[in-house]
Amino acid sequence: MNKSTVVKAQNISKVYKLYNKPFDRVKEALNPFKKSYHKDFHALHDVSFELKRGEALGIIGRNGNGKSTLLKIIAGVLTPTKGHVNTKGRIAAILELTSSLKPELTGLENIELNLKINGFNKEALKEKIKEIEEFAEIGEFIDQPVKTYSSGMKSRLGFGIATSSEPDVLILDEVLAVGDFNFQQKCLAKINSMRERISMIFVSHSMNSVRLFCDNVMVLEKGKNTFYGKADDGIKYYLEQEEKKKQELKKKEKKQEIKPFYGDLFHNEDKIVNVKHKWNKESYKLEEEMVLEFSFELKYKPKNLIIGIPVWNDNGDFITAFNTDYYNINLFENIYKIQGVLVFDCFFNPNIYYSVIAIVDGSEYLYRQLNNKFYVKNKERVFGFVTIKHEWRLND
Repeated sequence: MNKSTVVKAQNISKVYKLYNKPFDRVKEALNPFKKSYHKDFHALHDVSFELKRGEALGIIGRNGNGKSTLLKIIAGVLTPTKGHVNTKGRIAAILELTSSLKPELTGLENIELNLKINGFNKEALKEKIKEIEEFAEIGEFIDQPVKTYSSGMKSRLGFGIATSSEPDVLILDEVLAVGDFNFQQKCLAKINSMRERISMIFVSHSMNSVRLFCDNVMVLEKGKNTFYGKADDGIKYYLEQEEKKKQELKKKEKKQEIKPFYGDLFHNEDKIVNVKHKWNKESYKLEEEMVLEFSFELKYKPKNLIIGIPVWNDNGDFITAFNTDYYNINLFENIYKIQGVLVFDCFFNPNIYYSVIAIVDGSEYLYRQLNNKFYVKNKERVFGFVTIKHEWRLND
């Protein structure tokens, strides 16, 4: 390992033994004929890479593909089944934000304990404690036991402590997936302020964060390194592979999967019949016209009929909702047969989306069912959940 290399992983493999029953472990250990009662699960398979001083490596891939296992091996929490890792300098691993906190101790006692473990002397302690207190924004709760803290307070304190040790290598596992927006922005600013002084290994499902912080990207799939290179190239490769998988899954699906975040689905057939609804296409491009067609018949005279269309992405994030009540549309009085369309230009960023049509009369729900899902095709350089149609104007 040369002087500029701070982490070198060579042919890392990790195999777990999976047993159907807990007692099978005992049976296997005591069996005189060495009979196997387990199945091997290969969490990692021959993964190699080098991290240079000052570089940031992003590791991306679906859940269950070995990202967290690899980080734990680098941090020394797990031992690889095969291969080895060489590291230089101090490593700080934020695998779980609150794992270093002792619930019976106060926030201040937790700060002092962790700083002392990391080798800070009395002179440096005072300054670091103040820095962490300011970041965590816990106020008078700093003198209360951590077990009384909210999850947000614990996350802020845990992150402040973990990043205060001035490491040579910082390992981050989905840190930005927890906490509210303000906490995430504080974390981003903290990481950004440290970037020039440290090397970093960063695991995240946020492609925007990976693009922002990382020089190179490794893509893990079923425990194997399927790509290693520049961040933009790695993200493009990963998104293309995900799109292929989604298209293959789409071909295999025989019926719509109902996910729990849609809520209850129902149909009051005593009051509403012949309900039809569908998106006019299965896939769209940004700014392409989208049309949801709908029609139904009522068996009674409605008082205040409202149609709503909530939309979620594939991760279960609630993106937006359309409803006739927003525009005070009152087209349904004395109408028993209703047919219409919802029309807008696509502003959804690339993903799979699910929507529901909800038909309500006042506070009474008449109908709530899934529409056919739709896709938005990949497009480079888009950020967040949506892209609003806009134009740039420059002054002469």
